[in-house]
Amino acid sequence: MPLHHYIEQYFQQNFETRNNGIPLEYPPLEKRPKVLKVEEQTVEAKTHQIPIRIYTPDDKVEYYPLFVFFHGGGFMDGNIESHDVSCRLLCQLSGYKVISVDYRLASEHPAPAAFKDCYTVTKWVYENAADLGGRKEDVVVGGPSAGGNLATVVALKSIETKDFQLAKQVLHYPIIDIDIKIKDSEYQSRNLYNAKYGVDITKSQAELLHNEQSGQPYVPPLFADKKILSLMPKTLIFTAEYDPLCDEGEVYAEKLKEAGVDVKLVRFDGGIHGFMQNFPGSPDYMRGYDITSEFLISD
Repeated sequence: MPLHHYIEQYFQQNFETRNNGIPLEYPPLEKRPKVLKVEEQTVEAKTHQIPIRIYTPDDKVEYYPLFVFFHGGGFMDGNIESHDVSCRLLCQLSGYKVISVDYRLASEHPAPAAFKDCYTVTKWVYENAADLGGRKEDVVVGGPSAGGNLATVVALKSIETKDFQLAKQVLHYPIIDIDIKIKDSEYQSRNLYNAKYGVDITKSQAELLHNEQSGQPYVPPLFADKKILSLMPKTLIFTAEYDPLCDEGEVYAEKLKEAGVDVKLVRFDGGIHGFMQNFPGSPDYMRGYDITSEFLISD
């Protein structure tokens, strides 16, 4: 279907954002979605402390399912505050306690720093689930874009290490295949939409995303062993029709399905990358949170 008219109008009025991206808005606190409690905390790593923000919903229950959330930003931008509204909405609508991770960013902290922080916090949440008011069997990971990549890599690694077992993963328009190919890419969506609607893959500096500093070559989720993929948790994947990352997200969904994973794939026709952080009040914006909440609540 055609690009949503309000998106096309926005880019006509803000041409520079086609390459540079749509700046996130920071509404005043009183206008953000309400939750019962928001707490700042840190998780101890070997060399530093990892800031986290914990959102508790209003619903009083015996225990809270726990959602470990990794923000987007291309591995080089974003933070807890930039995705505060997203976490509040997810907490409010799903009844999950949301733990947002302020992982280290490239290029100041090259890969695998971001992954290590996300893995460390997820393991900490799993091991301290009872203290957080939750249970180990109800820990979920997820996030948008780069956060979606980090979430699924954390899930893959946990299968190899057996450090913890995740209940679900939520991947909103995730980065899946780490490279910056456009013209020679196998993904048609890159050729059609790169640098047209707020995402320029060539500026992502892919060499910073996942390198071999950990001593082991990085394997993109798309090319993980089928036996490992078969053990992945129940998965929700969103793609957007006019997102250059659309095709790789959908290929990943099919690979997971082929491996026997329970996957819900939803393509948002007429939409672009970042639609759950941009254009608040638009139909896709709230539809994304509603579908995510339904997925989280379902068995």
